[in-house]
Amino acid sequence: MINITARGFDLKQGTKDGIDKELKRIEKMLPPNASFDVTLAKEKDGYECDITVKHVGSFIRGEARADKIEPAVDMAVDDLKRKLRKLKTFFVDKKRKGAIDEIANSIEPLSDEVTMDNYDEIYYSSVDITREKTVTLNMMTDDEAIVQMEMLGHNFFVYLSIDGEVKIIYKRRNGYGILVCEQ
Repeated sequence: MINITARGFDLKQGTKDGIDKELKRIEKMLPPNASFDVTLAKEKDGYECDITVKHVGSFIRGEARADKIEPAVDMAVDDLKRKLRKLKTFFVDKKRKGAIDEIANSIEPLSDEVTMDNYDEIYYSSVDITREKTVTLNMMTDDEAIVQMEMLGHNFFVYLSIDGEVKIIYKRRNGYGILVCEQ
């Protein structure tokens, strides 16, 4: 299923057909019940295309910007294909060599740079919150969370671990780090 949303302009049927045609190229690489959410937005300097593939709690996103709609869609589709190949390579490599050990060895202990005494003056002095987002925590392993984070193109990912703890996995210069949330 393909959902197309245009923001800031009217989308013509020919463009919708072109997007459908482009996404058919990717559809073969995905499970049959995967769905696409395509958002096209008119920006000051061109167009932005964001394609999100959803499948049973998993998300993969490709995004791009260009002067015209067609190149933006093409580049977003290419970004999505690149991430799907990366995902496939990740799973193949994981089977071939123990990726769990590799990730565990790359995690470094977290440092306590911010204390509760100086927290307010550091973080509340000039911060304006511009967006609030609600997320649903899915239960997954640390490896699955890393894959989800990479597929979304984010620097961190919040999830519910198999043992019931809320965790945040994040990118470091030399690997990944995990924050375990206490309640």
